Amino acid sequence: MYVGAIMGAGFASGREIWQFFGVFGTWGYIGILLVTGLFMMVGFMTSKIACLMNTNDMGKVVVPGENRFFKNLVANFMGAILFIAIVTMSAAGGALFEQQFGLSRLIGGAIIVCLVIATVIGGFDRVAKVFRLVMPVLMTVVVVVSAAVIATSEGTPDTSGTFAPSPLAANWWLAAVVYMAYNILGVIPIVATASINAKSKRHSYSGAVLGGLFLGALAFILLNALVRDMTLSDTMALPMLAFAGKLSPTVNVVYTVVLFFAIYASATSNFYGFTLRMIKEPHRKLKIIIAAWIGFACGLVGFTRLVAYLFPITGFFGVAIVVMLIANFIQISRKKSAEILDTFVRPGV
Repeated sequence: MYVGAIMGAGFASGREIWQFFGVFGTWGYIGILLVTGLFMMVGFMTSKIACLMNTNDMGKVVVPGENRFFKNLVANFMGAILFIAIVTMSAAGGALFEQQFGLSRLIGGAIIVCLVIATVIGGFDRVAKVFRLVMPVLMTVVVVVSAAVIATSEGTPDTSGTFAPSPLAANWWLAAVVYMAYNILGVIPIVATASINAKSKRHSYSGAVLGGLFLGALAFILLNALVRDMTLSDTMALPMLAFAGKLSPTVNVVYTVVLFFAIYASATSNFYGFTLRMIKEPHRKLKIIIAAWIGFACGLVGFTRLVAYLFPITGFFGVAIVVMLIANFIQISRKKSAEILDTFVRPGV
């Protein structure tokens, strides 16, 4: 569930990995190490808070203290940020159909939106079922294709080229932090929900840590493939699809299918987090449908622009969310420790 929340079009296509890490050359590898540690840490903290409080409410998971108004405010704000997922993923679906088939972006985006609506309306059980079926296949194909690109490339890749980073994430460490913070907004609701539905606390904690580790390993493998032809990676909206096309027409078709389902999985997990605030609202299904199509309309600006500008902006907001999450984790851990201690050591005993 953790990997699926992040492994969408930006990740599996190589667009995000190139934009936030590849453009910095060798320093990009250091950035991935930093991101891996942050993913593992934040995933574990989210899982533990959700289990200790038995909640997936974003306000309660993130915000320290007991201020209900502020908790609701943050939860609604995070919901609005998560809405951006349907914008970016519908744009990614459009970019995929345009680059691969020469078709209108409207077609790819519309198909993604229809699938997301059908899945999210079915609730968490349907979302989880999709992830159990899809994610192992996606991870395997991404690793195999990346390894094939690396194996068939001649010589040592040149990582000294000068490529333009996003103006809002202009150096490697800021890009790494912004990348983690942007993605963690979609992770918090899905990891919290998965944690309270896990077999045990041990399963939830280890799953969150392993999820972060797997994401770091996948990012490292993708970056190694992307630097084999840095000019191609910089110019293509979906660079890994272009690399797959260079390997063979069959690999290109397989990666197209994988990328499509990666887009669908990420859009589903993030949009599900957005809809958590609608569970008890009247006309919930109608509101979900309307919101999804509004996101589709907003995504028509194009995928590459969204990655370069919208992702860093939401990442800066995400940094504030992560800081609050850390503070809440410390506060709740101290409170639970005090309760356990009080159980065994009571005044007057």
